[in-house]
Amino acid sequence: MGLFFQKMKKKSSKSMMVVRLFVIFIMVILLATGIIKGFDSIFFGLFFIISGIGSIIDGTENYFHRENKRVYLVNYGLAFVCFVASFTFFELI
Repeated sequence: MGLFFQKMKKKSSKSMMVVRLFVIFIMVILLATGIIKGFDSIFFGLFFIISGIGSIIDGTENYFHRENKRVYLVNYGLAFVCFVASFTFFELI
């Protein structure tokens, strides 16, 4: 089906699942706060930084599971894009 819907060879550990859920919880809080505060750019910049950190965590986990090189490089590339997007939001302040 493609890169985004592949079955993982190994399942994530419970600690990684907790970290992922924590990152998602923080992202939802930042997104909701940014919308409530009138689309303040600082919250959206922080949202993209946390999203980039989540992509780095996923890429590192895929690297340790010995996934295909393309899989974790896509995660690191997505993290780079998220960091660049966050810096553009911080310039709007």
